[in-house]
Amino acid sequence: MRFASRLCTAALCAVLVTPVMAADDAKSKSAKPAVDVTKLHDVLENDKALNAFFGKTFGVIRGLIAQDVDAAEKLNNALEAEVKKAKPKNAKSVALIPRATRAIDFYRDKITLARVKIEDLQASLKKNSNQPRTIQQYGQKAAQEVSNLARSQPDKAEAKQKAAAAFLDGLALDESASAALKAVTTAKTALKRYDRTIASTRKLLSLNGKDIAPLQVDSWINGTPLTDADLKGKVVVLDFWAVWCGPCIATFPHLIEWQEKYGKKDFVMIGLTSYYKRYSFDDQTGRLGRAATPQTPEGEQAMVQQFAEYHKLKHRLAIQPANSTLSKYYGVSGIPHVTVIDKKGKIRMTKVGSGPANAKALKELIEKLLAE
Repeated sequence: MRFASRLCTAALCAVLVTPVMAADDAKSKSAKPAVDVTKLHDVLENDKALNAFFGKTFGVIRGLIAQDVDAAEKLNNALEAEVKKAKPKNAKSVALIPRATRAIDFYRDKITLARVKIEDLQASLKKNSNQPRTIQQYGQKAAQEVSNLARSQPDKAEAKQKAAAAFLDGLALDESASAALKAVTTAKTALKRYDRTIASTRKLLSLNGKDIAPLQVDSWINGTPLTDADLKGKVVVLDFWAVWCGPCIATFPHLIEWQEKYGKKDFVMIGLTSYYKRYSFDDQTGRLGRAATPQTPEGEQAMVQQFAEYHKLKHRLAIQPANSTLSKYYGVSGIPHVTVIDKKGKIRMTKVGSGPANAKALKELIEKLLAE
């Protein structure tokens, strides 16, 4: 289990949903972090609540690193002080403490890196290439820059990726500098990991202007079934999601807001999920669990309905058939994945992952298209 995640893929997604995500609502640089670290002691013997507390706190730290690194450091240090005091008796809570300590160290490194300029790292390596730690920092900084562009500006991301790899290749190192050579290999591998994201973003951008695909639905969870004719002349939002996806759940406040604000206009929002067969849901505690036996389609439909009611989702929800090609057509490689379609039935935007930037861009486009 991870303390935080912003994007779910079929291979990996944290079920934990509390880190709603760093600073979805971060204000200005002068804003105080929305976490009182002393509250850690109030939930110390409740491992689930403690895990949620850590998830939220590290989410805020992560968001602050990009906005106010001094505030991030202050919060990280304050959390460390409280964690050192913590002496839980609950065995599961005890196990969370060293994990939190490792996360604190991880974010301390991130904070240190945030204060370093990539140009300074390059200048240092030009003077002396045999600096494994500096190479590591350069690789991390370059990967961060590529990451920031990979889901919005793939050409710029690729250019930065290639420039960083070329710089690493150009370092004057020989076989005696084994640690530095290893750092170069690690850095280049990290940069290479963004190939798939860059390609995926290009695919999504290429969809703009293409026609909406015919609906492929096995079961409508709430409301009367919709047809393709019902979508004509409407601004359509397709949200690909799953009950197990923490970042999907992080977007729920935005989805609820949009449904309430635009639902009576020429607007249709459909949440599209799939049959997973292995989950159960406790509508008293709001917790997802593993089904004792594989869910039947009827059982999964009922479970998704309970899940939607618990989270107060009012927009249309549907489960796709096993042979659906919708995900492929819309280029879904990770969730949450939201596609906006205009009144003429043309794709206008796709955003992947949760976060304030995506929500703002989607909302602005929805309002623009509704006004057309």
